[in-house]
Amino acid sequence: MRNYILLIAVKRLGLLYRLKERLYPLVTILGDLIIYKDGIIQLEIGLVKIKVKGRKIVILFNILPLGKDKVVLGIPFLREFNLKIN
Repeated sequence: MRNYILLIAVKRLGLLYRLKERLYPLVTILGDLIIYKDGIIQLEIGLVKIKVKGRKIVILFNILPLGKDKVVLGIPFLREFNLKIN
């Protein structure tokens, strides 16, 4: 699972975004296709530096409408940084 961010949040933060070079289909964690527009993730932001628990991290986000959530972190990110989610 990849990291996702809401387009409104990208614009509010003044981040630049672009069309992805390598498009891929949007799927659930089980691998089932999700019908959204044409089912393809098309936009991304460049690498962003963030600070988590005092560690500086560089991360990439794909842009996707997320409903009420502004950011969704993928399982690989959570495993690597061993974050506790409340």
